[in-house]
Amino acid sequence: MAEVGVDIVELARIRSIYDRFGQTFMKKILTGAEMAQCLTKPDPVASLAGRFAAKEAVSKALGTGISKGLFWHSIEVLNDEAGKPCVTIHAADFSGRISLSISHDRHSAVAMALYEKA
Repeated sequence: MAEVGVDIVELARIRSIYDRFGQTFMKKILTGAEMAQCLTKPDPVASLAGRFAAKEAVSKALGTGISKGLFWHSIEVLNDEAGKPCVTIHAADFSGRISLSISHDRHSAVAMALYEKA
């Protein structure tokens, strides 16, 4: 059985929050490894927005949202050497596989997650 989750965020909204709170906001949403990857990008806020959307999409595919034992740092989205986003779930009771796609333009970031239960 498979479940799908999708999310879209406005870059302006994420940029406004980042401009106000800076790396404090990033630390709330991202793991240290995610933050390091974002900060190497030409526009770290676009990368942050993509990961924000990705984590929301994953939480929707899992059927929990960001609650019920699943937190921002429970979902880690890192790019492999080819640039493909890969998801790791840091939760003891998780089993299955998640495929993820992230995209953004000048206005929005969107992510789609497919959760295949074990």
